[in-house]
Amino acid sequence: MGTDDGVRFGAFVFTSQYAGQSPGEVLARGVEVAQIAEQTGFDDVWVTEHHFMPFGVNPSGLTFAGYLLGRTERVRVGTAVTVLPLHSPVHVAEQAALLDHLSGGRFELGVGRAQPVVDYEVLGRGVEYWKRGLPEALDLTLAALRGPVAADSELYRFREVTPQPGPGASGPVPVALAANSPASVELAASRGVPMLLFFDKGIEDKAAMIAEHARFVAKAGHAETGHRHAMALFAHVTEDEAEARRVMRGAAGEFVRASEQYQLLLDVPQRIVKDTPAEVIDGLTESALATHPIGSPDTCAERLAEQVRGSGCSRVLLQVELAGDPEVVRTNVRRLGEEVLPKARALLG
Repeated sequence: MGTDDGVRFGAFVFTSQYAGQSPGEVLARGVEVAQIAEQTGFDDVWVTEHHFMPFGVNPSGLTFAGYLLGRTERVRVGTAVTVLPLHSPVHVAEQAALLDHLSGGRFELGVGRAQPVVDYEVLGRGVEYWKRGLPEALDLTLAALRGPVAADSELYRFREVTPQPGPGASGPVPVALAANSPASVELAASRGVPMLLFFDKGIEDKAAMIAEHARFVAKAGHAETGHRHAMALFAHVTEDEAEARRVMRGAAGEFVRASEQYQLLLDVPQRIVKDTPAEVIDGLTESALATHPIGSPDTCAERLAEQVRGSGCSRVLLQVELAGDPEVVRTNVRRLGEEVLPKARALLG
């Protein structure tokens, strides 16, 4: 098992809807993934938030996290991410604290701003909250997790309130920030929170971002407290190289298809390219097959160890639903937990 001091491995539940699947089937598969992950030795389960597109049928990371906390007993559950500027940051903090209390301290809040999409027109308060709302929303969330909070700015204005139920016995809910740019790295470091790094980053890129985070921490005069950064990886166990390529290429196609379905805010450049060429899907497939834990148990374990050592991340979010088919996904999670994670932990000492 992982510990708070060692590397932690989590199952990343995307609730991706593949052809022929109903939303109910996808969500049921996600619950099964969480339960099997707990049974087979994973440390954590992470969930997403997506709106208005079938690629991810879970519109509330906080709600789904709460349900999974109620259906599990040991694993920590986190959001990766709650799209913070879409919501009231103080209400997010209250809900996070509630989940922390109800679960006995098993919840973690991952936040970010996501893409400049129609979500900010329908659920949020417009493009300005996407452009410049994240720093203040993060500050308000962190403050509300600790105690009384007030705001007086162009974006947020309210009198002082004391959020309930407040911090749990072990203190405020842990927070992590999705980072994808120098500005977000600096934001995470200046607020003293670790980063969540996603699939598009190579090992060297992740290591460079973590080093930059440490430099910003030092520049701000903060003590370096050993931030436990996290990264997302694709993960699928199979002895068959042809199956590994087929599964990863199918997943790459789904990811590309999802990016083409985004509806961008009217106030930002409409830069999404439709009808992505096959070369892009092939490139993503080959890149993942070369560096992510996809293949035999030994290959997966070795890749996990390489990623952890090379990047400096000590928490891993494994996207385990690449195959889409419920039975294949269930088998994949079991094999990862029973055959891969023990080998990876042994390699990492």
